[in-house]
Amino acid sequence: MKGRFALIAGLGVVLSTQLFWRPALSAPSDCKPIINVEPISAGLSQISVSATCFPRGKVHFHYDTLELIRALDETGRLALAFDCFLGDKPTLIAVFPDGSAIPVQLQTVDLDRVTKVAVIWKGSVNLDLHAFEYAASSSDQGHIWAAAASSRWEAEERRRRDKQGHGFLSFSSDGSAEGDQLEVYTFVHEPSQQSGAVTLALDYESRARRPQDPDTCGTGLYADLEYHVAVWRPNGHISRSRGSFAPLECNQVYDQLARYSSKALPQLILTR
Repeated sequence: MKGRFALIAGLGVVLSTQLFWRPALSAPSDCKPIINVEPISAGLSQISVSATCFPRGKVHFHYDTLELIRALDETGRLALAFDCFLGDKPTLIAVFPDGSAIPVQLQTVDLDRVTKVAVIWKGSVNLDLHAFEYAASSSDQGHIWAAAASSRWEAEERRRRDKQGHGFLSFSSDGSAEGDQLEVYTFVHEPSQQSGAVTLALDYESRARRPQDPDTCGTGLYADLEYHVAVWRPNGHISRSRGSFAPLECNQVYDQLARYSSKALPQLILTR
């Protein structure tokens, strides 16, 4: 790819979570789960699971230190567009209710043309990753976040139209799922682009709700919530960092703009 892409971040790094699981039920030998993987664009893998012995059972997906937990439907099936924000080299491990673990080789087609910025956290609270493309304001089309996530098709169409790279929220958590919470912004690069910038920010959305959840403020369980950041670059380089939100007193009034922390995430600077 032409051009060089500099990512400026201020935090230094490391994701550290132990993986573990315990066997529960056991499946008949003639009822083994089947997992199919197909590559799709923008660094995603389409995963299809058929585990008919475990209707409505839960599957634990382990990817590096990340654990996602998803439920099978009443027929024991599940479809998931998995975001390969650490590339397709790490093996995805799918763990079923009987404790059986199946390694899955992820497949992608275009990791060399995307930058991915992932935010990972634990707990039943919501963080929102915001991307402001090319000095977009909060009401512009270039403001990408959970309520205006765009899509890989829209990003590609905008890229073809204006010859500038564009992104979309390729994975979004709201704090309600079991396991780790994850949001990923995927930026699809345009090789002929001369310059540009994308400002990224992180919002502790749950803490701004009214009435306020006491767990998010004061000495609450999630008052100083920690998060981890992983950045995938088109050349295959991965950087990691971590940070936390400073606790606030409950019912404290603060500037709404202060919710959006641009220091929490790297800024994407595009130069040729």
